[in-house]
Amino acid sequence: MQSALHTGPMELHRKEAMRDHLSAAETTIRVTETDAEVFAQLYQKHLCAVFNYCLYRVGDAMVAEDLTADIFERAWRARRRYNPRRAKFSTWLFTIARRTVIDWYRHQGRRRTVELGEEVPSPHPGPDTLTVEGEDRHRLHQLIRNLPPHDQELIAMKFGAGMTNRQIGDVLGKSETAVGSALHRLMRRLRLQWKDTL
Repeated sequence: MQSALHTGPMELHRKEAMRDHLSAAETTIRVTETDAEVFAQLYQKHLCAVFNYCLYRVGDAMVAEDLTADIFERAWRARRRYNPRRAKFSTWLFTIARRTVIDWYRHQGRRRTVELGEEVPSPHPGPDTLTVEGEDRHRLHQLIRNLPPHDQELIAMKFGAGMTNRQIGDVLGKSETAVGSALHRLMRRLRLQWKDTL
């Protein structure tokens, strides 16, 4: 209560800037009066994308959960430094996510591989289907594991987080066209390697 009463002009400006940006760029969110409420809504909106990005990057659901929690904690602590004039919230958040994953890799001291998930999409697959899908998933996992980290990151952002080429470009500091070209080359290379492993 005391801190709310002593909100200075700079704090009001930050809240107004965040509300203005969110009303324009995050139109699906109804912005409320406090940082905590705004952040809770942003958390709900971006949670799945951040988790899937982490899962694609580290290949372990428990580690991905821990990293996701760490990413949102870092974002919460740094929320006053967020400037909507410089970047969309999602761009800022995925910049934090990239740094968090890089820090995790450094801490591990080795390069981890990308897991593509444990769940089979079909609700009632037979044993033959499970075997073929498991082999395919393993083969694709091996191909992705052999990619450079930057290419693994592109796959994680595109297919894990479901980001558009423009959003990926914003995070990586590249044009939408450059990201699209890089993904096109990467997918073509993976298709050729896939055929070679058959």
